[in-house]
Amino acid sequence: MLSGLLEAVDKIGRCEAIGAAVLTGRGRAFSTGGDIAAMAGMDEQTFAETISLYMQVSAAFRGCPKPIIAAIHGYALAGGFELALECDVRFAATGTQFGLPDTPLGLSPTSGMTYLLPRIVGLGRAMYLTLWAENIDAEEAERIGLVSRVIEPDALLQEAEAFAHRIASYPRVGVAWTKHGFHRALESDFASATQREEEAELACFRSPETRERLQAFVDRRRQ
Repeated sequence: MLSGLLEAVDKIGRCEAIGAAVLTGRGRAFSTGGDIAAMAGMDEQTFAETISLYMQVSAAFRGCPKPIIAAIHGYALAGGFELALECDVRFAATGTQFGLPDTPLGLSPTSGMTYLLPRIVGLGRAMYLTLWAENIDAEEAERIGLVSRVIEPDALLQEAEAFAHRIASYPRVGVAWTKHGFHRALESDFASATQREEEAELACFRSPETRERLQAFVDRRRQ
């Protein structure tokens, strides 16, 4: 599955026809994470290769120029919780449960969670969720900023896809620079962030599609 995710994200990034993507689960859960029984039977080399794949998937999601929206239902636990964090925007169905049961098993966070989770919910909450190791519901996840919207289950995928279609209708260059800019700004100071914003806006301005959109806006205002 991890290898399949890598291939899918690579395709999303390279295919000009794709402007955004929705990641969701099939069946009763978004993802309940890795197979603990399988992990328990692995030798160290196999386990190391598996964890390396988790890290590669996280890096691929971050590097993809197209936004990826998570449509989360049922359960998002352990590696599934981490997978949701890798997405750019998260929608959750009512009744969804989020949890990080790894620490009581003697495991530590992977998939860049030590980097991502504090930047989404704050360091204190990130530590609490990881060490407390109990589930929270979708409403609590929205309250702490883990998810952007809570939606009735029957409408979850429809709403996530509508959001993705909206993004896909925008000029690709602006969306790509927006995603890149926010991620890079997390790793830099204010001066560096504003310098990159200037470079990005100029790159967007040079795009023929952006110029067309600007002119179309002006033309509509004149009518």
